[in-house]
Amino acid sequence: MKSKIWGCLLLSGWLAAAGAQEAAPSPDALDVTTERQRIGQVRAGHEARYLQAERVCYSRFAVSDCLRDARKARRLALDELRREELILNDLERQNKAIAALKRIEDKLADQQKALQAPAAPDAPR
Repeated sequence: MKSKIWGCLLLSGWLAAAGAQEAAPSPDALDVTTERQRIGQVRAGHEARYLQAERVCYSRFAVSDCLRDARKARRLALDELRREELILNDLERQNKAIAALKRIEDKLADQQKALQAPAAPDAPR
């Protein structure tokens, strides 16, 4: 339950940062590697709980209903993690696009400076 609340708060912060047009998301504000590791750990935890529930289901009389409920719970949890990954991927793509645009702007600025710089006077021949 706490992880869901934490995830929602984290996602709402990302969405607010992504929605702000003036302030571009900075690469320092988001540690992609750490966030991907967290998502992987949470996914592994959900998979372990599903396997445990599956074993319990096979010991019951109504196996099909139990398995269906376990799969539903697993799917809901993994769908939420997938949404988090999609948001993370979007933010990462935005950061890369911003960096590419900055490189292009810097290159254009350098070219403009080169064109505006006075040409060196010709040496007498």
